[in-house]
Amino acid sequence: MKDKTNIRYISFRSADDGGRLFDFSVSATERPGCLTSLEIPAQLFAGADRIRLQEGVGICYAKLKYLLEIGPLIDLPERLCLTASDIAQYRQVLPGTGSGRARQSFNWITDGKAS
Repeated sequence: MKDKTNIRYISFRSADDGGRLFDFSVSATERPGCLTSLEIPAQLFAGADRIRLQEGVGICYAKLKYLLEIGPLIDLPERLCLTASDIAQYRQVLPGTGSGRARQSFNWITDGKAS
């Protein structure tokens, strides 16, 4: 049986290239208090498919949760850089939101099935 893992968002900060680093604390029985940062490069905040800063934490959380579902906490890197492919996987833009802004929903992946 897998121990419960707690993921806590701590903060965000600017990355060297103008992107953002999202800091998380991850704890479980086998490794309490592990800190990790997920980076979203600046180019993913620009262009037609750009993401908003407010979306960043949710996308990073979804990626982190997925990584913890497929591997042990001890394999979690201290820093991970997300790609456009990661953004596409964890973000789904819904057409016709009325405000001109896209709403987000996340594709939470559990055992190969979206929930």
